[in-house]
Amino acid sequence: MRPICIFGMGSIGGLIGLFLARAGLSVFGVVRREEQAERLSREGMKVSGLLEGSYELQADTRPPPEGCAYSLITTKAYDAPLAIASAAPVSSTLVTFSNGLLAFERALEVKRATVGGIVEYGVVRRGDNHVEVRGVGRLLLGRARSSTVDPAPFAEVLRRGGAIVEVVDRIESWLWLKLAANAIINPITALVSSENYVVLEPMLRPLVECVAEEVRMVAQASGVELPEDPVEYTLRIAERTRNNRSSMLQDLESGRRTEIEEINGYVVQVASRLGVEARCNRTLLMLLKAVEYYKASRRRSGGS
Repeated sequence: MRPICIFGMGSIGGLIGLFLARAGLSVFGVVRREEQAERLSREGMKVSGLLEGSYELQADTRPPPEGCAYSLITTKAYDAPLAIASAAPVSSTLVTFSNGLLAFERALEVKRATVGGIVEYGVVRRGDNHVEVRGVGRLLLGRARSSTVDPAPFAEVLRRGGAIVEVVDRIESWLWLKLAANAIINPITALVSSENYVVLEPMLRPLVECVAEEVRMVAQASGVELPEDPVEYTLRIAERTRNNRSSMLQDLESGRRTEIEEINGYVVQVASRLGVEARCNRTLLMLLKAVEYYKASRRRSGGS
């Protein structure tokens, strides 16, 4: 059997690889840097924290010559289009786990069987081959409305590996719901340099409600009804991953590009196109971009 290819062996890729390896499948990591590929192939991946384990895998900067049984897109959202362009020729089925809707939409554009995935685990990257699980949640899988692929067999593989998995209908509506949670948790935690529990603070409730309502209105204007109340869903995720440091906070602290454009910026862009107001999302977008710019300027000038 051809391996399962994971494009992006960061926090989410490292976690999902553990489930696949525990289920007895061959994992192949596709990464950008040769040094990471060499280390993964030599030392494997370590998972610590609330879930513990390690597994062997092969890794390279290109997909394997024999192709992939499935290609999982777990890169940053802004890297997803390139990953999908690399994955599409070697796999008939794509499973997107990147934040936001960009990866899912791009996968549909390349005319491959597409499964949308959502990760509710809290995971922190500790290095090229080490991730730490700080919150245990679910993996949600569902096919696109335009796709005929059945996500149930892949979900069962992940369950055999110890994952908590649910197969849902109308994955687009769940992706918008998770976008609401990301649009709240990621920028707020990044701006105040705090773990996810800060979102539960009563003083922030008006902001949480404003961002969530804007995402709900934009989704509705796009023809999508959210499957749950976005505020309740976000607070539940924040509680379940209360000790996790969001990916946006980690990126900001490490001097990496954040996904603010692909999360809140996506909401603002679609809202503008559809004539919907998104002031709270726009404010968080501008604030985070300002902090990014300030930190980049400090690094260029030699400041800490």
